[in-house]
Amino acid sequence: MVEIALFNLMALNHPAETPEEALGTAVDSVRLAEELGFDMAWFAEHHFTSASACASPLLMAAHCAAVTRRIGLGTGVVVLPLHHPLRVVQEVGMVQALSGGRLRLGLGTGHQPHEFESFGIPLADRTAMLEEGWDILEEGLKTGRVAHEGRHYRIPQTPVCIPCGMPPLYLAGGNEALLRRAAQAGATPLISQGLRTAPATLPLKTRVEAACRAAGCTAPDIPLGVQRYVFVTDDAAEARQAAQGLLHLARTTLSLRDPVPQRDGVHLRSIPFAGEPDADWLLAHAPIGPAEHVARLLAEDRRVLRPSHMSLYMGFSGLPRARVLAALERLGRDVLPALRQAGPEPALSPAA
Repeated sequence: MVEIALFNLMALNHPAETPEEALGTAVDSVRLAEELGFDMAWFAEHHFTSASACASPLLMAAHCAAVTRRIGLGTGVVVLPLHHPLRVVQEVGMVQALSGGRLRLGLGTGHQPHEFESFGIPLADRTAMLEEGWDILEEGLKTGRVAHEGRHYRIPQTPVCIPCGMPPLYLAGGNEALLRRAAQAGATPLISQGLRTAPATLPLKTRVEAACRAAGCTAPDIPLGVQRYVFVTDDAAEARQAAQGLLHLARTTLSLRDPVPQRDGVHLRSIPFAGEPDADWLLAHAPIGPAEHVARLLAEDRRVLRPSHMSLYMGFSGLPRARVLAALERLGRDVLPALRQAGPEPALSPAA
């Protein structure tokens, strides 16, 4: 059965939205997602722009552990090169203790040059730093102690107060060496469809699978997490605003690849990019709109890509909090039951 997660980016979708509002909506969404039967909630990490108000997914997981009881809480992702791994070892142990073992640990190298520049960390070292930090995480969480002599970190023999074992692991990013390591560790690779349809995402899935096969993975279906942008509404005007919000998200996400993103204070500018789709194309090809349309496209994702994990994000619309939560409730009530049906081809219409 596919695992269904709610993704929380906590972006500031417009200048009037405050960080407190974005974070509060995420907490309310996680509570509702638990009621609706979601398996997990993800929390992003970004720095220094309106792309996200969340600088620490582990802090968000710890907070939401106190207001939920069942739902898994995931870091989507800890950008490990931006943190000392020994501190991450301790914080992972704390969140596991506070949540009753519900943490899911997503790791990534990061990719935004301005973040690394501000922290004084060479962007070119991020893959090596993740690999070395991963070694430290495994040692500390599995054995309760760390002693490490490496290129980036030197740690004398140090006991760890809360060894908890490695939580379920997820890896974001397409580096082949890291994907091979993920396969060896039993981690689930995470990819984003972005604005692509399921068939257009197949080459990315194939590349991930090839790296995992090269690491010796022989399972018929390699674990794979897929992220999708979703918004459920019967209101045509709301759907169009959500499509425009998704285009804004695509523009700002692309701008974060620049050495210095164009921004006013922390607020990213919405810069059009070559070949970008319009709202009409998104309304036809993205899971935005009535439940039947959303269910059909997500079912196609599942049939074509065969993910073991689906991460669904709807906080991009720019609509008021009440409308975002209403869209989440519709997703949970009218779409998720169809997605959860066993077999390679889930039902194309939502449950009654």
